[in-house]
Amino acid sequence: MKNNPLDDIVKCNVEISSPASSDTSFDNIILIVPGPKVAGEKTMDKVTAISKADELEDYGFAVSNTAYRAATVAFSQNPSPDKLYICVRKEEKSEGEVEGETKTVYEDMAQTLSRANREIEFYGIHITDFREPEDVQAAIAWAEANEKLFAFEYEDYADCPVKNFSYYRSFGMYAGDPDGYGEGESPAENKYAALAWMAKCFGYDPGTETWHLKELAAIVPSALGTEQKKELEEKHINTFLRYAGCNCTIGGYTLAGEWIDVIRFRDWLKAEMQMNVFNALKANRKVPYTDAGIGLVEGKMEETLKKGQDIGGIAPTEYDTDGNMVSGYSVTVPRASDLTDAERRSRKLKGCRYSARLAGAIHAVEIEGFLTF
Repeated sequence: MKNNPLDDIVKCNVEISSPASSDTSFDNIILIVPGPKVAGEKTMDKVTAISKADELEDYGFAVSNTAYRAATVAFSQNPSPDKLYICVRKEEKSEGEVEGETKTVYEDMAQTLSRANREIEFYGIHITDFREPEDVQAAIAWAEANEKLFAFEYEDYADCPVKNFSYYRSFGMYAGDPDGYGEGESPAENKYAALAWMAKCFGYDPGTETWHLKELAAIVPSALGTEQKKELEEKHINTFLRYAGCNCTIGGYTLAGEWIDVIRFRDWLKAEMQMNVFNALKANRKVPYTDAGIGLVEGKMEETLKKGQDIGGIAPTEYDTDGNMVSGYSVTVPRASDLTDAERRSRKLKGCRYSARLAGAIHAVEIEGFLTF
């Protein structure tokens, strides 16, 4: 049964110049796939959870099917997801032949995602076999509006499916020019490079991870020149490259340039704050509109921020060069006596605020040294 959004009861806004999420799970990934070519023992008429790629054979997906390959890549990562959600994009009709092939028309991508969202809660999206720019753009727009994360990859350097790079909830990876392959050649697994990255990093709790310098199983790194790397970085397109004998992800950006881990931690913090305050309101017969009641809300806010600090998303209390304390977070709430009669009559407590310093992450280091005799 689908829950109503806690925004109705606990309004929580977190400002880091990017959007937020009310989802309560930050490791569930959904794959949007075309249906199998042949019928299986089971019918996938709803969103289906699988714990290994082999389970797709029961639904008619052959091992050569893109959905099977994508799931195999995702489950190959370490850490790997406990499950993947599979949603078949419905076919609406066939529009005759185009260059000798029958063109299938599918339901609108936003309609597919909305249908899936009514059935289960998910956070990450990959549209496995649908790489046309209109499908990618539709998924980006839906993810932005519904507070999810969308991952895509592409292999043609000159043909990025995205032209607008102002989105905070979508990230792209260039997986072309695989090292050791000839022109026009590419391993099938590279078509799911961004999915592999998402599957791996979703295995870490929000706030504990950076998406930079992560090794990916089954993915071949790109061989790029200096100018190519610079151009992709300027567009906030992530890459998978080889350094010091290790294949690792480079970047960790969303299309807008925000760090993916920051967006994910922010989403977690919002959901955690809402749940803690909601439970405090629900667990008591009444939370009075007094300093004591406001203090209860304040305590739950501080409890949430302390947890965010403990897992590494919020910076600890530190000291500057003059010995002054720099707090990791602070909370301010109004006093009951400062509120108007109308505010108390509304039974809505406003003016609860906090500020917190992100712990961030070090991705690169510059060192200067001097040698003398």
